[in-house]
Amino acid sequence: MITRFFSRGALHEHAEPAQRAQAVGELAPESDELKALLTGDPAPEVRMAAAQRCTDLAVLALAWRSESDGQVREAIAATLGDRIAGAEDEAIAQQLLQAEETDDAIRVEAARRAADAKRRLMAVEAIRDPSALIELALSAGNAETRLAAAERVHDAQALDRLAEAARNKDHGVYRLARSRVDAIKTQADQAAEADVILIELEALAHKPGPILTEVVDLNRRWQALDMNGDSGRLARSQAARRAVQARFEREQEEQRARSRLEAAVREWIDSLQALNEPDSGAMLELRNRLAELRTEAESMSHERVFAELAQVEERLQGIEQEVAARADAEALVLEAERLAAGTYIDHGDLPKRWEGLDRSLRTPTFTRRFEAALIAVEQRRRAHTEIAQQEANAARQHLHALLHTAELALAAGQLKEARTAADEVKRVRVAVGTLPKPTTQRMGRLQQQLVELERWQAFGQHNARVQLCERAEAAAQFSGDMRQLAQEVQTLRNEWKALDQQYAGVPKALWERFDRACEKGYAPAARHFAEQAVRRKEARHKREAFIATATDQAVLLVQEPRDRRAIERWLRETDHTWREGDLGSIEPKLWKELDGRLKAALAPLRGVLGEAREQAKATRRSLIEEVRGLAAKALERDAPSQVKAIQARWQENAKAMPLPQRDERALWEEFRAACDAVFKARHDKRSEADGRKQEATRALEDIATELDRLAQASDKSDELIRRELRELQARWKSQAGGSDPALRGLEARYRHALGAVEALLRSRARSRETAAWDTLALKEQLCERLDALLQNELDSDAAGRQAEAARAQWSELPKLSGACEQKMNARLDAALRALGDAVVASDHHKRLTRVASQRLEDLLALELLLGLDTPPELQAERLALQVKQLRDRFKNAVSAAAQDPGERLCDLCAQAGVFEARDRARLQRIFAAMARRGRK
Repeated sequence: MITRFFSRGALHEHAEPAQRAQAVGELAPESDELKALLTGDPAPEVRMAAAQRCTDLAVLALAWRSESDGQVREAIAATLGDRIAGAEDEAIAQQLLQAEETDDAIRVEAARRAADAKRRLMAVEAIRDPSALIELALSAGNAETRLAAAERVHDAQALDRLAEAARNKDHGVYRLARSRVDAIKTQADQAAEADVILIELEALAHKPGPILTEVVDLNRRWQALDMNGDSGRLARSQAARRAVQARFEREQEEQRARSRLEAAVREWIDSLQALNEPDSGAMLELRNRLAELRTEAESMSHERVFAELAQVEERLQGIEQEVAARADAEALVLEAERLAAGTYIDHGDLPKRWEGLDRSLRTPTFTRRFEAALIAVEQRRRAHTEIAQQEANAARQHLHALLHTAELALAAGQLKEARTAADEVKRVRVAVGTLPKPTTQRMGRLQQQLVELERWQAFGQHNARVQLCERAEAAAQFSGDMRQLAQEVQTLRNEWKALDQQYAGVPKALWERFDRACEKGYAPAARHFAEQAVRRKEARHKREAFIATATDQAVLLVQEPRDRRAIERWLRETDHTWREGDLGSIEPKLWKELDGRLKAALAPLRGVLGEAREQAKATRRSLIEEVRGLAAKALERDAPSQVKAIQARWQENAKAMPLPQRDERALWEEFRAACDAVFKARHDKRSEADGRKQEATRALEDIATELDRLAQASDKSDELIRRELRELQARWKSQAGGSDPALRGLEARYRHALGAVEALLRSRARSRETAAWDTLALKEQLCERLDALLQNELDSDAAGRQAEAARAQWSELPKLSGACEQKMNARLDAALRALGDAVVASDHHKRLTRVASQRLEDLLALELLLGLDTPPELQAERLALQVKQLRDRFKNAVSAAAQDPGERLCDLCAQAGVFEARDRARLQRIFAAMARRGRK
């Protein structure tokens, strides 16, 4: 106020707009004067200047809302965007960006000017106008801002414009816009395709005819679309699918019902066809089922099934007629069976009625039943007729049998049996009635012959008995064996009894004569038998006395000490006297009794003898077991002597207690078999041992032969020869158990063959070592030739040709051992690189100069190691090297060790360099010395 009071007036209050605009730059950004100019100054240029100067976001926002001038609004928008981009209060910045009254131009400016990525994305997210987003995506300085603005564009046309505008400006924005455009087009195409599919799918729910193929095709087309984000179309698709599925289910249910109906019709037809002899009940059931099937076919409008049922109904009517006719036939059969079941013997007109039936009705079953009934009636009639015939035939057969029996008895001379049969024939003849003439003649002949023979029998009986009396009277003069006489008298009496059985009428005087003659003839035999009884009684007394004596002697012998040999001898003698002595004979029954008493008296002695024999058997069986036990020890030296000792014990036991011959023989055979088994086992085991020894010898000979063959093998590798050699050595150790004098020659052969194989391996090793030194020499010469070329500085073409030739020669040479080969390859690679690169060639040349002295020292050291002569002009260097080696050895006596000449030579060859002619000759002598060392 003071300044204003004393001055001419403030510049921002100047009447000229240009002065006020100029004064804006002097005002503070937060001053009230600046805010007043921004919101109330009438000049647009002043408001624009104030907008550019102001930093208050609220004031700028208020001015933006109230400003109507386009240029001023642009200026306010630019400033407001810049202030929002740099505002420290993020909440205020976000509030302004999200405010409805904030223009997209402000947001664009905020996105362009914001240094913070989060503030830029916040501004981009707040932009609503696609054109502003396109402008920002094309003109923003930050790539992330451009991409964020491009991602906010969703309209297809806007994205297309963005892609065309950014085609040659920003590839990232272009790819994003193009991909979004393509995605929108693809989505639109899929939506159109989905609408077409949905329309077709919804129409299929009501389309007549089969639709399965179209449903499958529509489903395949729908699956090719990606409609996961379109919930409306998904819901519409589900509804259409449910409608189609409901139609499928209805059609399937109708089809199943039709199938069930067709199956039921087929089943009904099959049951109709399966009826062989249907009855009325079955036909009624079939008729009811037909009505049910017809009703069901009409309800389904199944014309084919309905027509099929109509055809089958005609057949059913025919079957019903057949059933009725069959019922009449069955009634006739039942009538015949009733006649057969009763007692009727007349079938009446049944056959005529049966023939009157149709042939198709006379089925095999009805025919069998009807014929069986008629046969039964006929059989009953015949049975009545045959009974009388059978009775007459039986009586006639009985008569003939009696007549035949009488004739046979008459022919055999059995007059009594013949008479009995003849009397029975007379009795049966009354019931038979009239007989044939031949039968009557047989009966007459039988009666005539029977009467005649009875007369002759009476005469023959008398003569036979007279002869028996004469034979009995002659027996009184017999002087032979009384037993024969007694037998003869007994025979005469038996013959008399036989004659009595045939004819009982015998005169008493003739019987008394016969009886007296028999008694007189048997008298000598009776006296003989009485004398024998007296002798048997005496023999009984003798044997009883013998038994008593034997009993007493047995008591004495059974007492201790027992002499088993004496017991055996006494029992043997007692048995001989009892059975073959002069004790006399007795009846068998008495003999059995007395023999049992003697056995009981001698039983203690026999028991003692049996025990002794059992002991002897056990002893001999133990000897047999001892001999069998020696079979496992058959190869022992004392096995034969042990067998002989057991044999001696056997003889002693056999003499001490003999056994019955049967037992003695069986045990002896068993003992001898056991002894033979011992000697046989000894022989077999020796043979087996000899066989094993021979097999082992043959196996060792085979090993020696294989070693000889292996020593001559020239087509096998060293590794294979060593492996076979180890296997043969292992087999030799396993086969050759201990030292055997018989195998000394074979062992010498084995050692000789083993040495030959080892010599072969050493020879091959020396050959390979010699070849290796030759190869090393060739490779060293090749590398030295390349080093010489480097010293001559060839042109690039010549160097390339030399390098290719060197590679070709190197590839033809065999490889060395691992370390040496690597070292030589390194020298070759270094030389080849030097030939191809001038810089590397310069370094390589310097290296040649640097290591030349070291190569000469190594050459001299190798001559010392190998004991080769050194040229006279180098004797001083040789002596100095020797002194140096001694000094180094004394300094480090523990770890010092002589380097291998081969390794030293390989290191020398691996060093780059070129030898002079004298040194080359020295190197050749070293290679020759190494080759000689390998051949030793």
